[in-house]
Amino acid sequence: MLIRNITVQDFEKVNELMCEVHDLHVRNRPDLYTAMEEPYPREKFTEDVGKEDVISVLAEENGEVLGICFVSFREKTGMVCRRTAYMEDLCVRENNRARGVGRALFEHVREEAKRMGAGRLDLMVWGFNETAFAFYEKMGMQVQRYILETEL
Repeated sequence: MLIRNITVQDFEKVNELMCEVHDLHVRNRPDLYTAMEEPYPREKFTEDVGKEDVISVLAEENGEVLGICFVSFREKTGMVCRRTAYMEDLCVRENNRARGVGRALFEHVREEAKRMGAGRLDLMVWGFNETAFAFYEKMGMQVQRYILETEL
């Protein structure tokens, strides 16, 4: 398995994975998400890929994209000034899960974020996504806060 930077030419393959993630959200939170063909619009994708302050990598094997990960950076958290890496998306194609792809992507971006001066890595997991939550706990992450909601 090879982990490499995403290029603009990878859009179609990356979009397939982003659709998997987005469809999961649409199924579980139709009150917040609607179906779309490009959850990560091509224009925004093209703008973000290759930026110095964005980590965008994929795991690939025999030309097949197994997983993707995008990380951005924030300088101010609202409390203290501290460079923080924020994992926007980590997705492993469903038929490639439990093979170490997610772990490899996670560890790669964790090291890259450290190298780029981040002191912490944050991410958000929806309450319905118990599989993802368990994975991130295995990666050593812990709950920072809870966001609660109720219908009115």
